[in-house]
Amino acid sequence: EEVVSVLGRLVLIMWLFVVLIVNSSYTASLTSILTVQQLSSPITGIDSLISSGEPIGFQVGSFAEKYLIDLGVRKSRLIELGSPEAYAAALEKGPANGGVAAVVDERPYIDLFLSKYCKFSVRGNEFTKSGWGL
Repeated sequence: EEVVSVLGRLVLIMWLFVVLIVNSSYTASLTSILTVQQLSSPITGIDSLISSGEPIGFQVGSFAEKYLIDLGVRKSRLIELGSPEAYAAALEKGPANGGVAAVVDERPYIDLFLSKYCKFSVRGNEFTKSGWGL
């Protein structure tokens, strides 16, 4: 039917505007909920990583291996990784498929890795040893 009165047209336009706002709000809320669920991780920091019992990656030749062993991590849980590509592959596999739960490395190398592989993130607080962030 054709709306002929000015008041009728005004009500129709306001109603369509309200529906548009409600629809946009719903879409934004749903997107936010799904994104937060995707970003959650059981690893919240070094303590949860150590107590998890899952494999931990570290850079070949890094002091992170000795540091993790000093923190009480069994050597059998530590996996040597030689490049940012190896980090990404091991993290994508995950601990259930022969990969790692996390990578511990010096902060500059982690920043370099994250600049290329932005779907990964740093968890927990940065901890330091000998002036370098791990």
